[in-house]
Amino acid sequence: MRLDRTTTDWLARQRWFATKTRRIAEAVTEDRIPVDGAALCVVRIGLDDGTVDRYVIAVAADTGVDDAFDDAAFCRALLRVMADEAEARGKRGALRGQRSRAFPVELAADAAVRRVRGEQSNTSVIFDGAIIVKHFRRLTEGENPELEITRFLTEETAFRNTPRLAGALEYIDADGAACTLAVAQELVAGGRDGWQWLLDRLAAGDGALDSLRHLGRRTGELHLALATATSNTAFGAEPIEGTDIAAWTAAVERQVAAARSAAGGRQLPEIPAVTGAALSGLLGAAKIRHHGDFHLGQTLCLDDGADFMLIDFEGEPLRPLAERRRKHTPLRDVAGMLRSFAYAAATSARAGRAVGDWEAAARAAFLDGYRGAAGNAPFVPTGDDAFARAVAMLELEKAAYEIVYEANNRPDWLDIPVRGFLSATASLARLAGAA
Repeated sequence: MRLDRTTTDWLARQRWFATKTRRIAEAVTEDRIPVDGAALCVVRIGLDDGTVDRYVIAVAADTGVDDAFDDAAFCRALLRVMADEAEARGKRGALRGQRSRAFPVELAADAAVRRVRGEQSNTSVIFDGAIIVKHFRRLTEGENPELEITRFLTEETAFRNTPRLAGALEYIDADGAACTLAVAQELVAGGRDGWQWLLDRLAAGDGALDSLRHLGRRTGELHLALATATSNTAFGAEPIEGTDIAAWTAAVERQVAAARSAAGGRQLPEIPAVTGAALSGLLGAAKIRHHGDFHLGQTLCLDDGADFMLIDFEGEPLRPLAERRRKHTPLRDVAGMLRSFAYAAATSARAGRAVGDWEAAARAAFLDGYRGAAGNAPFVPTGDDAFARAVAMLELEKAAYEIVYEANNRPDWLDIPVRGFLSATASLARLAGAA
């Protein structure tokens, strides 16, 4: 069934609709799954550039485009499907629930429901201050890393600085292919967004260096957990080979080329000739699963920086699922957090608060904590120079990614990743000279 213009216009305005720069050429409902008087609809969206995506929308009965996630009864009904490991059938596929041992058995049938506002790519609902259910609006075939990694950490490791998995919802299409629709996790009581926490500390004149050192330790412990020996082939550590180095270097070069194209009139320096060898120190180290989109906003601060919970393992939502599930050096997460410190420093400066050399001190504290926790783990390259060169190369990749993002979404922020690009290229040249 084709969607009417009112519905497509509504869909295009939603924050979780990923391609706002394109026009919706076609919108068709592929499946409709009744749930407690409302329905989950799987919608195929054709864009004017030929791209086709699938989204999940929740519609209240006979009300057009009212979002049923605003209805507490509908949200409770979805949670019951999960808790009971039940199935709700549509015309072409089915909704199936999964429950883990961490599902709170004491959760009341009439649990208080609160929808989280202000999110971008997903819709989250909180039940009784006990669990939070994240609903993925863009549908991708395969198991979402958020479900996969959280299940692994919950069931196969002792790491407890990420919320435990409570359950999940999957959509099984007519061909038997499964897609993750929702993931339920323990709600972290008293957790504060790590990004806003750090901005507040900087505003108070406190660089929170001890806390950032502790965040580095927790990050190293996360990577140690993800490197846990297992028979699960999706998680087992594998040696980094020459083909990996070549592929990762080529990926950085492609991202740099995209940044040059997006930067417009801003001149980006040529990357040093030694860049091609910057990742060679990783040869023989281990590649593992990692966070994939690690920054301060993916942390929850506890007790004003005494500890941290690490959250949101779905990776960068616009990247293909297969790429987000691929093993890599976890130093990508290290580079991502270092870039987040750069954004915190720049944001504070824009608010009129000078932070001096705080960024350098924050980087040093985080890396000190990380190196102390990770030690000589198989994923850590041998030697300080190899570690520094790899991180600089991965920061270059991240800064180039940020240039493309900011050019398309926040052009007035473009100077932040450009400075990061300049800094990373200078670091690579300096490290090459010292080698």
